[in-house]
Amino acid sequence: MKRRSSLLARVAGAILLTTASIGTAAMLLSEHIVEGQRHQDLLRRAELVAATQADALSGPVWELDNRSAQRMIEALTGRDTAIRSIAIFESDREEPLARTTAGKTGDDADVVTVERPILLHGREGRVQTVGHLRIVYSTAEVRQATLDALIPVAGLLLLSLLGAVVALGLTLNRMVLRPLRRLTQLASAMARGDYGARMDAGRIDEIGVLADGFNRMAATVQDHTSTLESRVRERTEALAATNRAIMDSINYAQLIQSAILPSADALSAGLTEHFVLWRPRDVVSGDFYLCREVADGFVVAVADCTGHGVPGAFMTMTASAILNNVLDQLGAEDPAAVLAAVDRKVRAALHQEEGARSGTDCFDNGLDLGLCHIRPAKGKLVFAGARIPLLIVTDGGVTELRGDRRSLGYRPIALDSAGNGAEPSFTNHLVALRADQTFLMGTDGLVDQNGGERGRSFGRIRLRDLLSRGGDGPLDRLRTALEHSLDQFQGGREQRDDITLFGFRVRLTDAVAIPDAGSGRRAA
Repeated sequence: MKRRSSLLARVAGAILLTTASIGTAAMLLSEHIVEGQRHQDLLRRAELVAATQADALSGPVWELDNRSAQRMIEALTGRDTAIRSIAIFESDREEPLARTTAGKTGDDADVVTVERPILLHGREGRVQTVGHLRIVYSTAEVRQATLDALIPVAGLLLLSLLGAVVALGLTLNRMVLRPLRRLTQLASAMARGDYGARMDAGRIDEIGVLADGFNRMAATVQDHTSTLESRVRERTEALAATNRAIMDSINYAQLIQSAILPSADALSAGLTEHFVLWRPRDVVSGDFYLCREVADGFVVAVADCTGHGVPGAFMTMTASAILNNVLDQLGAEDPAAVLAAVDRKVRAALHQEEGARSGTDCFDNGLDLGLCHIRPAKGKLVFAGARIPLLIVTDGGVTELRGDRRSLGYRPIALDSAGNGAEPSFTNHLVALRADQTFLMGTDGLVDQNGGERGRSFGRIRLRDLLSRGGDGPLDRLRTALEHSLDQFQGGREQRDDITLFGFRVRLTDAVAIPDAGSGRRAA
């Protein structure tokens, strides 16, 4: 997270650094000026003292009275603490007549040396040089005097700078930083959705212009947001009403679709037991099943139409009507012929023949269909399938009668010499009925459902295993086991397709002799 820094602290630091730099430069310049003045004062004093003392020493030097000269320079050294040494020399002699030292003279940079000739004035106006005076002054008092003079100035300057910094900081905080903090708070409030935040825009400077611009922006955002929220509410209400109307229509379509499915009485009429696992992917399904009586028995069928949801439901209505119409016309003795007739009628209904099959009016739709004609009095079952198998569960395991590897409807791929679709053929499978048989037909939605840890399909092997372990028990228990296994396998994954599985056992009459199981095939 990026650390926030205070603008006031940064501005105060910049001001303090600037004022400290200016103050330091001012102090150095003042020190140079004051020290120069003090140094000039020291030179003038030294020259004055040297001139006065040289006049006073003219007599003792002429008389070579070194004791008097020594007393005079010692007295002068005692009166002036800045003097480091005094020496009196006679003319043309290097050895001093008198000499006194108050302390260490230091290096040449720390002292000022003044020399003055000692003149003797005669009565007749003659001036004679009898010697010279050398006085060495220390510049230490110059530095000390400079510091003594600058310390009050430095203190006053420091207090002035601090006062200026404080006054400038308070003024800057009141006039600039406080409005900016307020502006930041209002911007954060707007980011949280409080579009009624406003800033005082009574000033006429740049901050006032900024506040006025912010208020106009906030008002614009609030107006647009209110308008947008109103439109969203209107659109939401309209979409909700449309969705309710659509769902009402779909729910009504579900009632219509449920009405074409066989009732419980129709299922129980010729079946000892049965169960139906029917799970539409959406509200309505593209799968349907059929169970109806015919002249010498009854028919059981399971169909998987193209698509799911509303398009699939339309196909189920069309396919169910066509299947019932064909059964009414042809009967159910030849299931393979029934599949061929349904195929022709579906193609005709969807304009999949002749010139329309390659145009935009041709719908490449169809269905998979498994059909059983059951004759309990004869003890036999005839099955024909278009990509839907029939599973037979007995004590010996699970037997699969595969349907033909083609669907009903769809645009024809093979054409005859006249340019029409080739007449399809399907295969009948004859099964001798026994009391221990369980029959199942289902769409591919169950075996194709993905799930498990790796997201693979449920698969036919898993289904066969479940049927082998529970196919000889009550069918209600088998259905429960299948649903539990499917739910566990699917987990939280979305259902991929409509799921339909129809299981049943045939009620046999006592007069039917049950020979050894056998099966046969014939083509329609």
